[in-house]
Amino acid sequence: MGADAASAFLVGRLALEGRTPRVVLKASTRGPLRGTAVHVFAVADDRLWLVQPRLLGEPAIASVPLGDVAGGSVLPGSPPVVELRLGGRTVRYRALEDLDRCEEFVAALSG
Repeated sequence: MGADAASAFLVGRLALEGRTPRVVLKASTRGPLRGTAVHVFAVADDRLWLVQPRLLGEPAIASVPLGDVAGGSVLPGSPPVVELRLGGRTVRYRALEDLDRCEEFVAALSG
């Protein structure tokens, strides 16, 4: 499942629950098989949502309260990199979006 399909899955799931995302961000992580580690994030109803496709079956979906997110930042570049601070860790994701969308996403993390 690619980023567009994972994004549609997340937005659809949120809609079924009566939620509307403020912003959606498609990203990937580095790995030996580039493009296979797709993640889609959304900020909706004071929660950070994540969808991660799996090799078999439906994608995994999870969420945490925005209060558990210690912030985020954007490192400009081609492509931009989004850093998330969550659970005492900082994780970097290579954005599959433009810089403006990344900045909008990080701003939404602050509420």
